[in-house]
Amino acid sequence: MKRNKQVVVITGSTSGIGEKLCELYRAAGDDVVGIARRATPPDIVADVTDFAQLRSAIDEAAARYGHIDTVIACAGGGLSGASELLPLEEIEKQTALNFTGALETARAALGFMGDGGKVVFISSACALFALPYRAMYCASKAAINMAAFGLYMELKDKGIRVTSICPGDIKTNFTENRVKFSDGGERYGDAPKISAQKIDSRENKRMKLDPAARKIFKYCNKCRKPMYIVGAKYKALNFFRHLLPQKVMLDLTAKLF
Repeated sequence: MKRNKQVVVITGSTSGIGEKLCELYRAAGDDVVGIARRATPPDIVADVTDFAQLRSAIDEAAARYGHIDTVIACAGGGLSGASELLPLEEIEKQTALNFTGALETARAALGFMGDGGKVVFISSACALFALPYRAMYCASKAAINMAAFGLYMELKDKGIRVTSICPGDIKTNFTENRVKFSDGGERYGDAPKISAQKIDSRENKRMKLDPAARKIFKYCNKCRKPMYIVGAKYKALNFFRHLLPQKVMLDLTAKLF
């Protein structure tokens, strides 16, 4: 069956998953507009945490082609540290990037979508499994999942599909770009630093970017379910988290991380 050409807007288009998705959509013959802080023409420069700038970029993308078929909110970043001690401004930045920026990307694009449109949020497996000393990152991703589920219900009878894609760890520059606060004070000591080191040491166990991006690309095009999980290990963990009592799951996670 022949695939119809699409107009696709992707944030976070200059690195990692976003960059790969731009390549895959362009290879499929679609008209793609990437949005990122370091974008180069024909993509558009914008910071998704500057909502006026973001709206302007979405408007420009829509004006270029007359409409938008698919929008993918992929821009995001990480934050680690003891929740009690993290600077409030860093928590607000995390929320603006991973939650509000992603939501505003979708809201802006919806004004240019009609029947058959797709809204995709690139979330994280951390939206499903809380981690110690990464709680604010997990919370921001869990929030975008809830927003995605709400939009799914609101738009499913309007001809627009909405999904949240939750990948596990992928080999990108995400880890090195994570904002880290290792100071644990008297209460936590070296625990935030040790936790970050444990997560960073798993780099060789992360999924390879190319096959993971291709799987995400497949789910973006399907967009039939409210959520997709990328990675067999994370699908299994999600299954077991529904079987185990929450306290057991949290205590096991605390021991691991």
